[in-house]
Amino acid sequence: MSKIEKYAEDFSWLDDDERLMHLIDLAKRETSLPGELRTDDRLVNGCMSQIWIDIGLQDQVVNVYYDSDAMITKGITSVVADCFSGITVNEAKALTKEDFEKLGIKQLLSAQRRNGLGSLIDTISKKVHRL
Repeated sequence: MSKIEKYAEDFSWLDDDERLMHLIDLAKRETSLPGELRTDDRLVNGCMSQIWIDIGLQDQVVNVYYDSDAMITKGITSVVADCFSGITVNEAKALTKEDFEKLGIKQLLSAQRRNGLGSLIDTISKKVHRL
């Protein structure tokens, strides 16, 4: 089972309010991007909140490092970053925005925040394709 499918299954048992609370709980975990790497060149464009993303590669396995300045955004970023992390470059390159629709997160967001989610996935995908 892929990470996206695992998250989708976990979220499927939750109503919208519980899903938001779960995302906030996920945001309380320590982020993986050190403060000194929260630079403009790592910012995701098109988001209401600030999200910083960096990509690493170790033994052909992708790792996504992130942070955000807003709790729900940080929780969503945690999920998306985790889905791209710990898999091969080719597996990460194969992920699309449509794959993330299974999570049921998009429905919880305003139109502008949905655009931000798309920008987050696009940013990570573009960085992965440059590896």
